[in-house]
Amino acid sequence: MVYVSDVFHKKKLDSKKINIKTIYLVDGIRYERNTDGSRDDNINNGIRVKKEYYLNNELKHTEHEFDTRIEYSFVENKNSDKNYTCPNCGMTAKLKDFNGGCPYCGTYYNLDYQEKDLGSKKYYDRVLRNKSYRIISAIIDFLICFLITYLIIKNTSRTFNINDIYKIFIFGMIASLLFYYVFYTLDAYIILGPIKRYKDKLNNKQRLFWKKSGLDKVTFFNNFNYEVRKYYYNKKDVIDYDVIDFDSFKDYVIKDNRYIEVEAYIRVVNFDGDFHSRYIKKIFRFKQNKNGTTELSNDTNVMMCHNCGASIDVTKSKCEYCDSEIKYLQEWILDNV
Repeated sequence: MVYVSDVFHKKKLDSKKINIKTIYLVDGIRYERNTDGSRDDNINNGIRVKKEYYLNNELKHTEHEFDTRIEYSFVENKNSDKNYTCPNCGMTAKLKDFNGGCPYCGTYYNLDYQEKDLGSKKYYDRVLRNKSYRIISAIIDFLICFLITYLIIKNTSRTFNINDIYKIFIFGMIASLLFYYVFYTLDAYIILGPIKRYKDKLNNKQRLFWKKSGLDKVTFFNNFNYEVRKYYYNKKDVIDYDVIDFDSFKDYVIKDNRYIEVEAYIRVVNFDGDFHSRYIKKIFRFKQNKNGTTELSNDTNVMMCHNCGASIDVTKSKCEYCDSEIKYLQEWILDNV
């Protein structure tokens, strides 16, 4: 069954014959969800640990970098394996076999997960994305150890020849391996201390934002993912994205309109015959929807157009019969892209 939360993604992947296998861990147990529907485990507060990208059933690309502070839940409708009778024409089949609509009369069935939490950040810590300080520590370590070794051998040898150069290289390598931890520790005190204090300051700002905003975190993150999915999947070559971290949140009002601004660190996966991933920082601005939303229950939703009474697909902006606009699904609408 194609769920409202997945419909934009699935249509694009099916057209390209791509399957994305996402591996989750819940209490140390491995779970799996596949975009081709071959396996869709229910996930309760799981963390993503791996994604595998298949083209024509052949593994082509893998991603391992995910933020373990971000948890996901996907609990499907419990009635998907039960028989369901179309209220329009009377056809009976398993609900999941309707695949978004009645195959006989075309009535749409808009389903969403019984429970979903598409990536809210449950807690904060001082995780640093940039691990370059390790490389910097190693370079400084090697340079200083080689310099000291060179000065010692140069000033203690009667002659300076090729054997002394070999000694510099060997003893320099040994010394750098022995002293790397010392340089790493010094680097941690000199460089990482200020960075950690800065990260703590940002995390406190995020905690304060959720405390003052009055927003339901799960609802907002579900809105965020729904909107950002549409934004990326409408791009020709983009087939997937993941939020690696949420860096900041701002809440403000302009001319009686409320806005939420989210700065996120995102990995975008493109497909142009090959898979390519890139990491970007992007600011997403959301405007609060004042015109009401289309409410979906945790069961089968047969939605009718308010103007002509036709069965409508809520993932589309207009009724296919009379072109009347459909009330939006989300409370927060992406406003700046």
